[in-house]
Amino acid sequence: MITREKLKQAIGAISSRDPEIGYSLNEMLSTGQLDVQSVHDEVLQEDDFYFLFQNKKIPVKKFQYLNDGIVAIEERLLIQYGELFRKQEFLKKGDSINFQAAVMEIREAGLKLMVTHEIDYAIANVRKKLKTLEGKAVAKKEVSSNAASAPMTLSKKDNKILFQKRLIAFLEKIKTDQKSLEIPPDKISADEVYKGVVDIDTPAYFIPFPFCLDSLMQVADLNLDFFYVRFLLNCLGKNVGQNLFACVVNRKIVGLIFIAFREKMFQRAVEIQFMATVRGGNSDQAKLPLPQVEGVGTLLVSGVWMLWKNRFASIGEIFLESEIGADQFYKSVGFQRRRHFEYVLKDPRGYLLNVILIMANNCLAPSPTVIKEINTLIRKQIKFLCQNPKNKEEASYRKLVVSFVKECLRSKTRPEFAKTAANTLDRYKNKIPDSEELLEFAAECGFNLVKKKPISNAQPLLVVYDDRFTQHLENIFHLENAKRFKAIKSVLSHAQIEGKWTEVAPRLASVEELAWVHIASHIDKIARTAGKPLASLDLDTQTTEKSYEVARLAVGAVFNLLDEIWSGKAKRGFAFIRPPGHHAEPDKAMGFCLFNNIALGARYLKERYAVQKVMIVDIDVHHGNGTQAAFYDTDEVLYFSMHQFPAYPGTGNLGEVGQGKGMGFTVNVPLGKGHGDKDFAQIIYFLANPLAEEYKPDMLLVSCGFDLYIHDRLSGMRGTPDGYAMITFLLLEIAEKVCEGRIAFIMEGGYSLKGIRECGLRIMQELCNASTLNSDKIDRIKMGAPSKLSTLKKVLAIQKKYWNL
Repeated sequence: MITREKLKQAIGAISSRDPEIGYSLNEMLSTGQLDVQSVHDEVLQEDDFYFLFQNKKIPVKKFQYLNDGIVAIEERLLIQYGELFRKQEFLKKGDSINFQAAVMEIREAGLKLMVTHEIDYAIANVRKKLKTLEGKAVAKKEVSSNAASAPMTLSKKDNKILFQKRLIAFLEKIKTDQKSLEIPPDKISADEVYKGVVDIDTPAYFIPFPFCLDSLMQVADLNLDFFYVRFLLNCLGKNVGQNLFACVVNRKIVGLIFIAFREKMFQRAVEIQFMATVRGGNSDQAKLPLPQVEGVGTLLVSGVWMLWKNRFASIGEIFLESEIGADQFYKSVGFQRRRHFEYVLKDPRGYLLNVILIMANNCLAPSPTVIKEINTLIRKQIKFLCQNPKNKEEASYRKLVVSFVKECLRSKTRPEFAKTAANTLDRYKNKIPDSEELLEFAAECGFNLVKKKPISNAQPLLVVYDDRFTQHLENIFHLENAKRFKAIKSVLSHAQIEGKWTEVAPRLASVEELAWVHIASHIDKIARTAGKPLASLDLDTQTTEKSYEVARLAVGAVFNLLDEIWSGKAKRGFAFIRPPGHHAEPDKAMGFCLFNNIALGARYLKERYAVQKVMIVDIDVHHGNGTQAAFYDTDEVLYFSMHQFPAYPGTGNLGEVGQGKGMGFTVNVPLGKGHGDKDFAQIIYFLANPLAEEYKPDMLLVSCGFDLYIHDRLSGMRGTPDGYAMITFLLLEIAEKVCEGRIAFIMEGGYSLKGIRECGLRIMQELCNASTLNSDKIDRIKMGAPSKLSTLKKVLAIQKKYWNL
């Protein structure tokens, strides 16, 4: 409550700066025209004190009064005095006047008087500081006058003097500035100015506070908590004016926010120190025409978020301290309580998301951090829609998320947001309970995301196998032996897939066809082993009499399988062949491999059918160095490999990403020992899947090794038959999405006969639509957090240079 003593102190402070105004106010106090509220009077508002000026209640913000004492009273007194002075001038003229115009003019006169008075007070204080600094500077120069030479750069004191002089000039300029606030252009290029909306669609701007006479008069008229004219001018004096921002609607300030930079837990943080909006003001507002809008606080927080991500991406967080009365608002936009009264902004949510998106769309050049963060937020919100609402609150929030996703889909200026929304919606559409509305809206925006029908059982699975594949390395001891092929035959005769696949006969590939990948000397070297009981090409790789013929048969088997798929007789197939191929490089055999079956298959599609793009997914535990080498400098094939590392052959590290035209078209996921089903499935879902969606291959080829199996003799992974089923399910899903279901599996390694039988059966069951896979496992993979797998996180970071992941 304001006492008469405080009122006298405020008048005394004004008198010390302007005796004439002080004398008039003292006269009013002594005659009862100025007074304080009676203890029996009702308080104007719960948060306000007031005094009486000619029997009119003049509100004084409680926060200002309790924190800055009589300053709040001084400013209100000056406004009322200025208004009174202008009224008297009107009365002296005695002319007929437009009442409404006169009210406006009187109010402006009061505001202008107060603001210019405060500016003069600020200038006087700066002059005092300047005089002190200049006196110290002179004394210092006298002491150092005998020095041999003077420094060429300005000292700290010199810089302070220069700052004070410039500040005085700036403040003097403000007093004569007659310009109104300017509206920024529709497309904002500045990294501190952002265009958003308040209400539903009213344009609003987040801008650095524009220090001018008009803006200061507006702030004086608003009489908001925290923000009063002397506080704003003090910000200039402390050189933190750049931390003050405003929300502007139709050239009118409707909200203010002040931020500070803090060191918290060994990292910098942005603190929202003060924020106030028009709706939080008192009844003394709206004397000047003022937009009455909602959502100002949300726009201010959105602007700070954009400022953070655009300019201060290295800063760790945004936080604030809030009283209980405001915590509901902060929670609704994504702040979470960390300790008593302290909140940190984790993920923006609700209306805050919409405004951030609109600001980014209106920004000419948002930083890569802004784009990345918003894309991440889009994905998280669509994942949220996969959950059924548990209560009314979640159901209500769900509507906000749907609105946000629609806003993303219609994004034209930033098409990457629309693409992310469409791709993520496509990924989760079967899990979203009420996806029809969003799918229809996506179609209106040009994205055809209609739910795909299950793969038809009418289309057969094609299988290539031939007993001649047992003739390679016949009658010698070797890990890659005929028993592997016999294990596959037992799978093909299993009752659960009997009658659900169709055999395709192989053929011999020609020397000319082998030359699409391999150099002539390498082909000739393998050919010369024909008829020899045993020939060693390196420590691991041997041939016997029939090996050259069987190796050509393996390549030709792949060709015939691809012919059948490309002609439309089926969508999918598996070539169970020996010897394997993905280690064979263009100029040498290695790692049990003679010719590179899958690389030749990709070339066959190019040469025979003019296929433009092929994606190879390598799930063998050993890196397919030969396949990588064949396509390292081309964008015609996207090679993707997850494998154990370090391990044979020593290639496939994170930095191997292609070269020349092939830069970014080699994707390696090197894994340490001990990874299992969940990790493999997440790598396919969170990396291979979005890569395929962006690359859009005409066909998917899979180098299928069975050595991810937990008991394989040449690996250290922990894969199970269930894991192979999940991998197959996800690869089929990718193929349906990007290349009309066309996919071919080509057998590579795997040296546990039990692993081949059990994992092979589960793959075949998926391919034959006889799945025994628990769908909950797939759901958990899709709803999981890929960031928990450190290698996947590293690969995503590298590949984001080349792909929109």
